[in-house]
Amino acid sequence: MYSVQYGTQTIAYDIVRKPKLKNTYINVDRDGVTIKANDRVSEREIEAFVLKKAAWILKHLQSYKARAEEGEIQTGSRLYYLGKSYYVELIKEEHRNVEVKFIHSKFIIKAPQKVSQTALHQAVDAFYKEKATEKILPLAKKWSEQMQLSPAHISFRKANKRWGSCSHTNRISFNYQLMKLPTACIAYVIVHELAHICHKNHSSEFWTLVGKYMPDYREMEKRIKGFEKVF
Repeated sequence: MYSVQYGTQTIAYDIVRKPKLKNTYINVDRDGVTIKANDRVSEREIEAFVLKKAAWILKHLQSYKARAEEGEIQTGSRLYYLGKSYYVELIKEEHRNVEVKFIHSKFIIKAPQKVSQTALHQAVDAFYKEKATEKILPLAKKWSEQMQLSPAHISFRKANKRWGSCSHTNRISFNYQLMKLPTACIAYVIVHELAHICHKNHSSEFWTLVGKYMPDYREMEKRIKGFEKVF
């Protein structure tokens, strides 16, 4: 990996040598900047070429950054997990399925070369659902025993506006994207839905019960609304 300073910004780039090329080319995509040149072009000449095209390169890099901020999953984009935003490294390989792992404080996503954004988002959703099952079920069991309220069933699904729900038959459903929130906020949502086993509305009795086990529930509500603005 090479780099050059342009004003206050650093442009990092890779060099790919192709002997048959007559000219030097720049490629800017979601993975960064690649310079393609033949063996006769020196590194100093390539650096000068990058500086000459720096404004154009930065414009295109900013475009990819904006797309990432709009939700596109690529190397350099960010995903939330347990209340923090983590770097994504997208590794493309031939003949493989999409695989999402959280390792050493970053997301590593392995995918085929021509993977779609739909497939990537589905894989990330599957990761959140797996982690929700793994982490939320034990928490729900703990709070259920403490509150002495037992749901008839617990399930996980994706929802756009609700973090959880409790049916009239006391079946609780959690939005598996809860895994984006801090553990304290997840615990609040669990307590909230368990309280609905006793009170099917948001009456004063309901909030009294929630406050008994989660005295800072108002603060939790504010924190969750804050996260909703950035998701």
